[in-house]
Amino acid sequence: MSKPKSRITTTAPLTSESKLDSAERLHAYLLQQHWQDGAVYGPDSGVRFNARIGRFIKGYLNFLPWSDNYAYIQSQAYWILSNWLMHDLTGDPQFEALAIQGTDYVKAQQTQDGYWKYPNPEWKDRIATVEGCIGSLALVESYRRTGQETYLEGADKFYQFMLNHIGFRKQPDPSMLAINYFAGTPGDGGGVPNNSTLLLWMLGELFDATGRQEYLEHCQPMINWLEHVQLPSGELPYALGKTADKDRVHFLCYQYNAFEYLDLAHYHHRTNDQAVLSIIERLAGYLKKGFTKQGACRYNCQQVTPEVNYYTFSLARALSHSQKMAFTTCPEEIQRAYQRALSYQRADGGFRFFSKYNYQFLKDRRSYPRNLSMILYHLLSQIKADRESSVISSNGPISHAANAV
Repeated sequence: MSKPKSRITTTAPLTSESKLDSAERLHAYLLQQHWQDGAVYGPDSGVRFNARIGRFIKGYLNFLPWSDNYAYIQSQAYWILSNWLMHDLTGDPQFEALAIQGTDYVKAQQTQDGYWKYPNPEWKDRIATVEGCIGSLALVESYRRTGQETYLEGADKFYQFMLNHIGFRKQPDPSMLAINYFAGTPGDGGGVPNNSTLLLWMLGELFDATGRQEYLEHCQPMINWLEHVQLPSGELPYALGKTADKDRVHFLCYQYNAFEYLDLAHYHHRTNDQAVLSIIERLAGYLKKGFTKQGACRYNCQQVTPEVNYYTFSLARALSHSQKMAFTTCPEEIQRAYQRALSYQRADGGFRFFSKYNYQFLKDRRSYPRNLSMILYHLLSQIKADRESSVISSNGPISHAANAV
């Protein structure tokens, strides 16, 4: 039996090969610990009581048979996208097979109406925009790779459900729209920006895969709204109510804004819509303040901790892209972030914790496939981008249009 490879230290230089080794070990860990019957299953940090208290009780009493074994569509989507990236980077056909198995699972779980059921019992019977958008993204990518029309049909089916049953929150200005968070909610006033940025990514992918202009019909009004609500700092607020006193401006600020940056960067890459560039550039200026001196992602605008490892991966990936776009220059901070985040990886490919310094002293050591799949996707996206940049740089300057995410 070969000796397990040692973890990356916070001072070890990171290369494309060392990052790929970390990604391969994480992939193997997910495959062994969480994959079954075409999907990745496992516990989740959850919402409400579980996010605040329950997950720590379960983690410290891990000898009890907890029954929280969920298959989030978010988990499947990031797993599917990661397997396509693994196939790109290695050429190994096993990753293509895993991506197709995962996509078949996602398609099979889609309801006749076009949505996916939310797995967490704390949100029982809710139909979340996020689950539908990310599931559709996986279907579109697998359609692009395989040409299987059933995958595209599934993504379009959710698009139609979104238009007819989720709908948009109309704003005082008729040129602005924000997608609703759940189906069946009132469609007036406020909105949650990260739902609209994710929908823009989905619509950009659908347009790119089909050339159908109808998928872009609602994009400009959503961009107008995002530009309107973006704060002078560049931050996109977490949630806006019908009135200002109902706003929830700051919540997991840098994590949410990193994902929002990447959503809009994907949309720009697929559509070359210049309208989002000013939003992205201001987001980048905000995000560059998100690292601690040690390289971790700050918890929010007001506090440094708890430290959540997947936040650091998402922030590093967003700022790496912003640097390639010449919006920021922070190579040392990005390198330090990847070094810190990967230093927590165990020899078996998993990570030593999900979060630490919760309530100052608690640590969540449970293994969450949704977040691990996100880490895997961000890491593989970074490796692929590094390789592509190396090729492009040898042939001349890099243009905005060439900046794949």
